Amino acid sequence: MPECDSIFGVRLLHVVRSTVMGNSQCLGLKDGLQVWFSHFSFVHILNLMPPAGTTEPFDISMSQPSTSTTEKWWAYLFAICILGIAAVTVSLINSTELPQTIIGALLGVAMTVFATYFLFKGQSKQQIALLEQQSQQQVELLNKQTEFERRQKKESETFKQQLHTYNNFLDALCAYVTDSTESNKKSLIFHTMAIRMHAAPDTVQQFISNVSKIIQVTGNKEKTEMTDLVNALHSISALFHAQLYDTTTETKQVDLKEFIDAIANSLEEPSEEEKRQESLEEEKEDEAAMAINAPGSWEAKVNELAARGWMLKEGNDSFILTSAASPVVISVNRKKGKYAIEASKEGDNDFSQNLKDTFGGARRYGTWWRELPISNYGVKGGTLLAQLPVNDRARTSVVKWIDKLLDSGNV
Repeated sequence: MPECDSIFGVRLLHVVRSTVMGNSQCLGLKDGLQVWFSHFSFVHILNLMPPAGTTEPFDISMSQPSTSTTEKWWAYLFAICILGIAAVTVSLINSTELPQTIIGALLGVAMTVFATYFLFKGQSKQQIALLEQQSQQQVELLNKQTEFERRQKKESETFKQQLHTYNNFLDALCAYVTDSTESNKKSLIFHTMAIRMHAAPDTVQQFISNVSKIIQVTGNKEKTEMTDLVNALHSISALFHAQLYDTTTETKQVDLKEFIDAIANSLEEPSEEEKRQESLEEEKEDEAAMAINAPGSWEAKVNELAARGWMLKEGNDSFILTSAASPVVISVNRKKGKYAIEASKEGDNDFSQNLKDTFGGARRYGTWWRELPISNYGVKGGTLLAQLPVNDRARTSVVKWIDKLLDSGNV
């Protein structure tokens, strides 16, 4: 290719010299341009042909000249224009000033075209660079967005797994506290160890300490131990909250006193089977008592109570006993369709707890009660006050419980 360029340059100079000097034996300008165009076609084809030794097919329509080759041909074209204009100028040198003016204008146009070409070329490079920069920024932004979405998805899955693990643990702990079987014990061990996957060692240590407290108080119903149970569960819940929502400090402490009082003094009632067993025991006791001593009259018992400072007040199918020396109120009334002996001491939750621990039955806050079997003795609803003076078995049962309560030391 360099040899072809040299031959072309020599022939082109020869054409220009011949045109300028008026040599009729030399090639004219038209012939020179034809030579140049032939050279251009030849060189262009050489550039498009594949290297020797290759087997790739030759496709002119699909090939494009490189940027450097295009710029070289533009330079050639500009040089030819300048040389052509110079030749015409020399041939018309003897004319008037009009040809010189025209030639000057043509030179100005040529220079303008040349300058405009390079100006556009510079702008195109700037645009390409800007487009490449914008494309790079878009790729970086897309990568960042993809990474953010991936991390967000991972955090969401982790949160779901943590929440599932914590809920499973609480279910296992609840099952163990309510029913301390060997199966529930093993289940609690596995769910407790699962917490280790989602928490740091310090957090796990606090967690284990609170679980140990719960295990120690399981099965106990004292108020102080119920308080320990509630506090331990609250601490575990706070640890779970900190792990799930990435909080390390509590902005406001939770006051559990009201909840502890409510749960410790909430309704505690025996099951139907336990009630049935209590009723059978009652009937046996009543039969034994009647076999030892014949029951006294109801009126005599009322007078005896009055002598001890307990006044009886009849109600609607019920009665109550009160004493000016005691805040305790004893009564017999109907609860859930059955008669029951009841004792209450306002503002003293321990009073009902002590009676429940001693006599069984049910309690709620400061009130204790236990069902009586007198319905099995022929005392139907609405007949209590009428049956007590005449029904020995019913009277024996009621008097027995009044004496138990007065002699218990709690009244």
